Amino acid sequence: MSSHQWRTDAALLVLRVLSGLIFIPHGVAKVFGSGGVAKFASSLPSYGIPSFLGYVAAYSELAGGILLILGLLTRLDALFLAGTMGVAAFVVQLPDALHDPDAGPNKLFALIRAMELPLSILAAMIALMLLGGWRWSVDALIFRKKGMRAEG
Repeated sequence: MSSHQWRTDAALLVLRVLSGLIFIPHGVAKVFGSGGVAKFASSLPSYGIPSFLGYVAAYSELAGGILLILGLLTRLDALFLAGTMGVAAFVVQLPDALHDPDAGPNKLFALIRAMELPLSILAAMIALMLLGGWRWSVDALIFRKKGMRAEG
């Protein structure tokens, strides 16, 4: 394995594990928190989002976070989590920031500040959708056994 391959594998491992560690507590809070996932899902229609997507988001964050760490179904996990972060950034955070009376005269900075976390995680999920888990993942073990390419 070349130095470049090792760095790529290490970078994707770090990206997967740290992203998974970010999502798990959010999923746990939505699924097992006060009122459970039903309470979270019932809050979404106020944003114009159907309640059933609250269940998808909550379980995606919990199960998807765990699966990202393992590198299992990496691209599919990243797709669901990217959707969740896209909604968080553009449907929840953006309108809230636009109506923030404390934003001051420069709304652009208020928008960036409000959306920086979901946009950063969205970027990480897009990278994982494009690249997959690579060699240091359960996906790679499965694909190797099936005789397929291990890189992704």
